[in-house]
Amino acid sequence: MRVLSIQSQVIYGHVGNNAAVFPLQRNGIEVWSVPTGLLAFNPSYGPPAHRSTAPEEMDAWIAALQTRPEWNQIDAVLLGWLGNPRTAEAAGRAALAVKAANPKAIFLCDPVMGDSDSGLYVDPALPAYIRDHLFPTADIATPNGFELEYLTGGKIDDLPSALAACDALRAKGPAMVVATTLQRKDGGQSQSQTLLEALLVTADGAWLCAVPDLGEGLPKGAGDLFASLFLTRLLKGRTPKKALLFAMSATYTALRDARENRAPEMRLHMIQDLLRAPQFLPDIERVR
Repeated sequence: MRVLSIQSQVIYGHVGNNAAVFPLQRNGIEVWSVPTGLLAFNPSYGPPAHRSTAPEEMDAWIAALQTRPEWNQIDAVLLGWLGNPRTAEAAGRAALAVKAANPKAIFLCDPVMGDSDSGLYVDPALPAYIRDHLFPTADIATPNGFELEYLTGGKIDDLPSALAACDALRAKGPAMVVATTLQRKDGGQSQSQTLLEALLVTADGAWLCAVPDLGEGLPKGAGDLFASLFLTRLLKGRTPKKALLFAMSATYTALRDARENRAPEMRLHMIQDLLRAPQFLPDIERVR
């Protein structure tokens, strides 16, 4: 199996391709990683000496890759941090080229644009571009709670509003939406314990999956890790529900390990076996 992963790359830490490529490889998937930008580290540490990839450069890389016979055997495209509409446009061209060569290829678009603790951290024109130009050809979208609100323009604070927002995104193109890190007033608690939830919505139904909330100050890159793990299980033929359970379990395991070891970054190399077979079993329920 092969995945074309188009997202940011850092020298230090585990965000973007640095969070996605190794888990995919550890699960037996070959990855062709295309950097949308190169940073010293994720920007939460300070100025990262960031250099964006020129769209012309990405086009040239993709054109060269298409000369390889293996291009026709790419099974999925994973889009993450794009930064601005011009880079997103080039990434979209790459995704369409993969789909043209293999119509069965999965296109997962993770609309990386911001979070509740940092707000929007991309070009303000990018969210609308992703919604209006990338989602129509995507099979899966994996926004976090902040991104889901930003893309749909409404407050999401309960299950009905979360379902409606996911349906609104599905109407833009993706047959499947997974909304992560939901915060709602009509749930998110279990025996006085705060939960971190993800909502999967497809044409066949909706499932809510929950793990214990580990609190503030966790490493960045959990969303990038989650998207890669979810895609991994779909490529192996698992149902979306089972893919959600796997991705939530392994992502929670990575964050819990970092918290227990007071690590500023996820220690993916130290828990690599658990990225294939995580032991934690999240709660899951069908909600529609």
